[in-house]
Amino acid sequence: MQLSSMSGSYTSDFSLLNSTFWVDLLSQRDVSSQVPINYVTQPSIALTAACFGNNQYLRDAGSLCLSDLLTIGYRRFIIDVYWSHSNQQWLLCPVSIPSTPTTDESDESPYTLGNYTCSGLFDLTTITDVLRSYIRFSSADIDSTLLFVVFNVHAAADSNNPDQPAPTLSSTELPPQSHLLGGIANKDLDAFIYTPPDLAKERSNLNESWYHGTSSRTSVLQEYFTTITDADNILSTPDGWPCQAYLINKLAKRLILGRGSIDPQLQGYNVSGDEPYIFSANYIENVVDVSTTSDRNGLQSGCFYDPQTTSLKNINSSWSLSTLDGIGPNTSSSAALLLQNYTGCGISPVINETLGGQTANIEVDPYRNISISSMWSWAVGEPRNASSLPGYEQISANNDVLRCAMLDPTSNGHWRAGNCSNAYRAACRVDSNPYSWILSDSKQSFSDSCNICSSGSKFDVPRTGLENTYLYHTVLSTSNDSTTVNEPVWINLNSINVQYCWVMGGANATCIYIGDADNVGRRTILVPTIAAIIILVITASTIFVKCNSNRRISRRKRVSQGWDYEGVPS
Repeated sequence: MQLSSMSGSYTSDFSLLNSTFWVDLLSQRDVSSQVPINYVTQPSIALTAACFGNNQYLRDAGSLCLSDLLTIGYRRFIIDVYWSHSNQQWLLCPVSIPSTPTTDESDESPYTLGNYTCSGLFDLTTITDVLRSYIRFSSADIDSTLLFVVFNVHAAADSNNPDQPAPTLSSTELPPQSHLLGGIANKDLDAFIYTPPDLAKERSNLNESWYHGTSSRTSVLQEYFTTITDADNILSTPDGWPCQAYLINKLAKRLILGRGSIDPQLQGYNVSGDEPYIFSANYIENVVDVSTTSDRNGLQSGCFYDPQTTSLKNINSSWSLSTLDGIGPNTSSSAALLLQNYTGCGISPVINETLGGQTANIEVDPYRNISISSMWSWAVGEPRNASSLPGYEQISANNDVLRCAMLDPTSNGHWRAGNCSNAYRAACRVDSNPYSWILSDSKQSFSDSCNICSSGSKFDVPRTGLENTYLYHTVLSTSNDSTTVNEPVWINLNSINVQYCWVMGGANATCIYIGDADNVGRRTILVPTIAAIIILVITASTIFVKCNSNRRISRRKRVSQGWDYEGVPS
């Protein structure tokens, strides 16, 4: 029986974010945008645990759950899909749907199948429709992000024996060529997928790919991978990956697909048929064995920070991830500290639990707190702006109060917004090495920090959690008294040009999202623009949600500030 599938839509809204978290997501994305994507940590989540932990596989609830996770910052998804030979479809439900279909294609009346409750209208195309809807909804530069989806491939259990293991499928019962995962995903998401053939072609000639027609903002940082130059001066790489800025801004690619595990019952699955669209198992993931400290606040082993070396040859955190276990509803402080140690160590945390026993579409707060706490850059509640200060009404819109970023040793290396006129030492990157830092000898204001780094180094900003950890330990090791060890250090990030728009490039850098932002005559108009964009996005999203109000279910919605705990690898 071929089921009738119904489309899904991105139905979440930005009221799930407060403005500070939105700025955190934007600025951290931007500072990492030129780092090869395999070195950028992303909060990762297993959809089965986050959305179907109650064993209910319903189209509207599942669409809303995925939508909410996208909104609150999750960028990497592990999705269990089940091939049903009897239905000739990839289901999200672990059990095939009975052969008596509903007569109304809009009726989501569920089936009770042993321990599972499943809708006959919920399948893989619902997920791809939500992803396509989100990608189109977030197409503006200020919203665009890169997504990763890894499929674990299973066989669906028989509807007559729903609680028994799925039967082994014969060669004739396996998915035919027209129903392979890659082909289905490509049909719905073709224009947005960056594929294995794309990578192979671009690696073979970097002159015509990553370094052709790219700007200083979209070129990938070459320091992170091996390059080879042949006799014809053709530059290639055996191990490099592009950066997010190149993929999104030059190629308009938004999605990378990978294959995870395959059930023994499906061992004859035609994996070669997916190769044009889906990266093979373990190609975009490197599972790291970690052990935690006895208080579960930090990592005892598995961290890529090594105080003995700054050489990339010895620090290969490419695609590193590890599952964060044992997150209970009453262990928020430990979870927050542990998350910050994961990202600070160069490891993407994977959440594979139903937090607090509630799925994200019912109670989003624990999932949002996890996402907030996985931020490796800003301290909780940062970056503040002048409106948080007493008497802010008297502060000029063009003032540099709280417009410059500094690494704060008292916040375990996280960043805070500071007054640009204050004098601090500057963070100086040595020889473009991602992990090699020194501090300037003298102290200057932010605007003068570009000129005080010693020869062979330059004023810069950490671009990944692991880079930030190396800088933090440099600050600790070069501070020779109790006063300087607690003193902030300037990093090359500011919002002097436009409030809320944090940019690299020194005090004269302009907001990349607004043309002619350096025009003095327009500055007073542009200052609130980013805040206005937030309001416009919320307004547009609210209208969008109202149009889909029949698709939403009741649940508590509360803007959370995250857990107020900080920590980095020791």
